[in-house]
Amino acid sequence: MDQATFASWHDFYVTMGTASASLIGLLFVALSINLDAVTGPSRDDLRAFAEQAFASFSLVLLIAVLFLIPTGGPSSIGVAYLVLAGGAGARMLRRAPAVWRALRQGQLGGAVFWRFILPTAALVGLLASGLGLVIGQPSALYWLVAVIIGLLMSAARSSWDLLIKVGEDRRTASAAGS
Repeated sequence: MDQATFASWHDFYVTMGTASASLIGLLFVALSINLDAVTGPSRDDLRAFAEQAFASFSLVLLIAVLFLIPTGGPSSIGVAYLVLAGGAGARMLRRAPAVWRALRQGQLGGAVFWRFILPTAALVGLLASGLGLVIGQPSALYWLVAVIIGLLMSAARSSWDLLIKVGEDRRTASAAGS
């Protein structure tokens, strides 16, 4: 893969890194405003939505940052993506039993796609992209676009679900207090 092809992606990764960092900041602001709603002892569901959004936004940020570091070339970034995918995969495996329990209890419903299947597919894509960069496959850069889109969709959906659930809880609390 020539350096010009690799360098042509610079603006895309600057944009993705900036967007994901901004969205992480907004997530922190939203959580700090609603901290009491998220930190209660029976609020594991809300914390799971927040953690999923944070993890997916952070992974997009790390993908962009690693791409933008001046290195020896695509193969070194590919190795970094393989390591990143391994770490993110370990985190997902740690979370898998909780997702499985929530699914069996009927708490997830359609959210299993957004909170588990889509992020898992994105990690597989990140592994494939990392391997593609290591062997010099130019199409790996396009695979990363799909990875980033999947992660952003997962994070946005988790953020949306978190927002809706906090709003419902506040409305229920207001109705009970009236």
